[in-house]
Amino acid sequence: MNVKRGGEGKALGLKKLPGVKDITEVYGEFDVIMKVEKKSMDELERFLVDKIRPLDWIQKSKTMIQAHDK
Repeated sequence: MNVKRGGEGKALGLKKLPGVKDITEVYGEFDVIMKVEKKSMDELERFLVDKIRPLDWIQKSKTMIQAHDK
């Protein structure tokens, strides 16, 4: 995700949300990568719509689904 200036610290606070497995601050195209594990696509959708989209300090997010768990 891309966050407004100072949003990296706020993003790290999202680790307390159920299903958030990891949050890492990165350099490059994105500011933060958040790994989330949900039991279904419906659960993932609810998480994104209810918990992530309302946060005004997040400028942009991109969802990628893991193909295989190794």
